[in-house]
Amino acid sequence: MNHSVQTGPFTPGQHTGVHPSFALLAFVMLGMLPFIFQDPRVLVFVWILNLSLVSKLGWSKGIRRAYLLVGGIGGLFTTITWLPFVSLGHAYWESKIPLIGYPVQITDIGVLWALGMGLRIANVTLLSMFYLFHSSPRQIAMGLKGIGVPFSVGFLLSLIFRFIPLVKNDLMTIREAQLVRGLEFGKGSLPQKIRKYGFLLVPLIFTSLKRVQLIANALDAKGFKMRNRQHRFYSMPNWKTHEIILLLIGLGVIAVLFYLARIHPSHYGIVILSRI
Repeated sequence: MNHSVQTGPFTPGQHTGVHPSFALLAFVMLGMLPFIFQDPRVLVFVWILNLSLVSKLGWSKGIRRAYLLVGGIGGLFTTITWLPFVSLGHAYWESKIPLIGYPVQITDIGVLWALGMGLRIANVTLLSMFYLFHSSPRQIAMGLKGIGVPFSVGFLLSLIFRFIPLVKNDLMTIREAQLVRGLEFGKGSLPQKIRKYGFLLVPLIFTSLKRVQLIANALDAKGFKMRNRQHRFYSMPNWKTHEIILLLIGLGVIAVLFYLARIHPSHYGIVILSRI
């Protein structure tokens, strides 16, 4: 996985770019919008807003394909699984699950609820994938540090994202080594295939454990401390006035939308009041 950015304001080490904490908080605020509303007629506009922002910032063809796969399947699966389990509204179809007799039905309210939950997953997947793929582990750690998260926590999270491409490369190397030895993963019955993949997982686990020990030794040699409140990032940019203003405006907009959807008697964008 390549966390480097080719376009957009999140280039690692770019002093003229936005503050890492601003980028993190902005995506968190955008990610809060799908959880305020339930109505798909509102959530589809939220999705269009997020998609337009991501397209303007610039995302690669590979990430678009990954999002269509992950976000599409996740949203579709969520919609299908929620669809028959809402009993409110006018029923289009009714039945019972065999053996247990649990009632299932498809209603007009259930369709809106299911589509809303699917769009919620599609929105969150879009924002999270874009941020993680277009932010380096160092930027994520800097962003967390800037909002008050202890350096040790942010550093450990950045190590997790650094491990992903390393584990992927290890897996490819082990797979090629096993293929050279004559192990064919695509042949045999299902139990045989599962057993063959064990020849990938076991070496991968031991290789990862060795790397963890090497990293631990390196951190000890550098004097790393879990409670290091004095740590400063060399390339940490300063907060800009317009970034603070934009965050305050965004927070105000979210507060107003939350009031209209969850507190106001009209409950704009809410499908099922009992599930707000």
